[in-house]
Amino acid sequence: MGDKLMGPSFANKEGHYEDLPLVNIHDAMLAANGTNWQEYSRNTLDTATFLYDKLQSYVDGRQNTTQCIQGAKDPRALFFSKQWNAISTTNVKAILVFRDWQYSVSSLLKRHSRELLQTSSAMTTRPADIRFWKEPELAVRMWVASAKAMLAWYENAPNDTIIFPLSALIEGNKTLPDALRKIGLPSTLLNASGIIKPDLLHTRIPHSMLEMFPLSLREECDALNHELYALFSFKPNEKITFFTPNFKLPCSVEPSKSAQINSNLTSTIDKKVSIDFSNFTFQEAIQIINSYSKNNVEFDWEHLLNRSAGSAGDFDTLFTSAVKKKMYLVAELAIRKALDIQPASWRWMHLGDLHRRVSKLDDAEKCYRNAIERTPENATFYARLAEIAVEKGLFSDAQSLIQKAKDLDETKPAIANAVSRLNQALAKEQAYKPISNTENDYRSMPVIRHYSEVVEAMTQSTSQGAALDEYMVKSAFVLRDNLQWLVDGLNNIPQQAQQSLTDYLSIHAKRYWSEIVLNTEFRYSNKVQQDPQISTNIAPIPPLKAGLPESSLTIGVHVHVFYPELLPEIYVFLNNIPFRFTTVVTCPKAIEKEVSVRLANQPYTRVVGVENKGRDIAPWLLVGAKLLRNRDVVLKLHTKSTPHASALSGWRLQLLWNLLASGSNVDSVIQNFIEDKNLAISMPLYHPNILSDINWGSNKEKVKEIAQQLGVNVDTTQDVLPFPAGSMFWYRPSSLQALLDYKWDIKHFPEEEGQIDGTLMHAIERLIPYSLSRDHYISYLSI
Repeated sequence: MGDKLMGPSFANKEGHYEDLPLVNIHDAMLAANGTNWQEYSRNTLDTATFLYDKLQSYVDGRQNTTQCIQGAKDPRALFFSKQWNAISTTNVKAILVFRDWQYSVSSLLKRHSRELLQTSSAMTTRPADIRFWKEPELAVRMWVASAKAMLAWYENAPNDTIIFPLSALIEGNKTLPDALRKIGLPSTLLNASGIIKPDLLHTRIPHSMLEMFPLSLREECDALNHELYALFSFKPNEKITFFTPNFKLPCSVEPSKSAQINSNLTSTIDKKVSIDFSNFTFQEAIQIINSYSKNNVEFDWEHLLNRSAGSAGDFDTLFTSAVKKKMYLVAELAIRKALDIQPASWRWMHLGDLHRRVSKLDDAEKCYRNAIERTPENATFYARLAEIAVEKGLFSDAQSLIQKAKDLDETKPAIANAVSRLNQALAKEQAYKPISNTENDYRSMPVIRHYSEVVEAMTQSTSQGAALDEYMVKSAFVLRDNLQWLVDGLNNIPQQAQQSLTDYLSIHAKRYWSEIVLNTEFRYSNKVQQDPQISTNIAPIPPLKAGLPESSLTIGVHVHVFYPELLPEIYVFLNNIPFRFTTVVTCPKAIEKEVSVRLANQPYTRVVGVENKGRDIAPWLLVGAKLLRNRDVVLKLHTKSTPHASALSGWRLQLLWNLLASGSNVDSVIQNFIEDKNLAISMPLYHPNILSDINWGSNKEKVKEIAQQLGVNVDTTQDVLPFPAGSMFWYRPSSLQALLDYKWDIKHFPEEEGQIDGTLMHAIERLIPYSLSRDHYISYLSI
């Protein structure tokens, strides 16, 4: 099937097995036709001569083996039956596998909705993914185009083509071997038991998917379905399973805006504009390309790429325009044409940059080395090469390359970029070590920017790659204002597609977070008011597990409650503690009865009403810490909200996730306290958006005043030591004597006025690392 196959991802952890060299050729052929893999308007496409030659060379290269049968998988081939059947010296056999249109379309929507969840940025920054809902008919029209291309291929070469449903392969249909023999292939070629894993197949479809498509289009699909099945004389046994997710649209979606998008869309899917450049000069054509900002335009890229009179500068300009249009394969062909005319080193750099953009690191490295070979005195090329080494995890190589670049010209901006990337990578790779009471070490949770990291990890180890994939989705989730993100996304797509997108997103999200967590995060937003359509009532608090074993350390938990609606989410995470623990819950006296009723059946729990002052810090110092003083280890939590900063809407969830990710994570935390008697505090990694606030702020004078009263030495002329910002952390009470033994009084704390800095509470947060007993330290938690 080829030597370079498409590896695994979240969509298929076993691997996709498309032949990557062939995928690249087909992508180039699609790009030369002004389209891409989302093609839906044509059943066959033309090919420029130089691309046909590439296809012929690919086939010739694959034939130079001892194997009598060569295979290659790539669905893009469907649009090039004419080219494949015209390949000389080759007997081409087409094995075309299809699935019911509803499953195929839903699988496509499921995959691209999952792509949207992998980044914290707005859905509009993922145009290739959100397009399936901005143009609701796109996915189903792609299936129609593929089905028609299959039928056309069979009609043109019936003696060399077999079409069959995937279900026939799974079920071991007895007519399949005969069908293979009829086209001259061994009957044993397809062994379902070895290549198919039914549990990986998409089998459930949300009802809302069908509402995206008009009845006439669904009927066309049903007719094509029937025609495909008839060719194989096979009656499908699989039944379509539909279901209705219970996650409703937010009421904050703007109906008028949705209706406007819907009316303006009057099927852009059928209104493509084709631009013929035969009557324009090269520069005129580039101006035309740059003047269009919409996606419904097809440019005659092939005509420009094949112009023999074009100069190297012309193809440089074409390269730039193609990159702006995200036509990366066209861009590659253009810069290669420029290189053929004038092989300048900076053009090799541009080609390397393009390869990096599409995660082809090996190809990018070759290009940068070509640039260095031609101009070895250019520091920028070494800096670019250093960035490749960083992305490959070759940090010592990266450091050497950066030094080489500095020796040549340390003023080059590319060097600073390489140094920044290396430092970020080293910070992520560094083991989580203790923080001494004299050390400034501010660490934020690592963020995965490119899915290529996941693919690489999954290629090496399926389990490690899957864990990294999960981390990427979860970290993106806690970096977003999720309700605002969803509302903004829905307000940019037609009304008939909104519930479908919501359903697919919720299907994925429930794999990573409980329904209580999702309802909490999508209901309780910093930017958008509470949404009664999502949840009109506070969710029930999940009961804590009974019969848990005792740890060798006694465990306490203090939870301060100001927002009762956030308690269910906290208790979801508390259920990850695998040992018995005692809980003290504090809350303002005004809601003490409500909280007591809701926690009445929770084991080992005490609810205490307090004066509504000092936020979570005063209840901790005056009540929680005192009642749990005899515990060996205590977890401090509170119903945190950050209404003044939408960028921190996920901060609460990030802290809870870091502190209580799973039973094994909590077990590791407790084990660390058991093994290291000097471990005082385990605190979460900082949310990336809070890192700039890890400083003294407006608290220096207040810190000095309180430190003097506590008998603690603090040098405010130095940077503040790492402290548990957000005031959620695990701690050993015996190591915080200076802070906990002080005679705190509610009178010490200010009245609530919505302060965001400069209060006693902010000062105490920063004092925590200074108040530790001698030789005790803080450590970061890892997820």
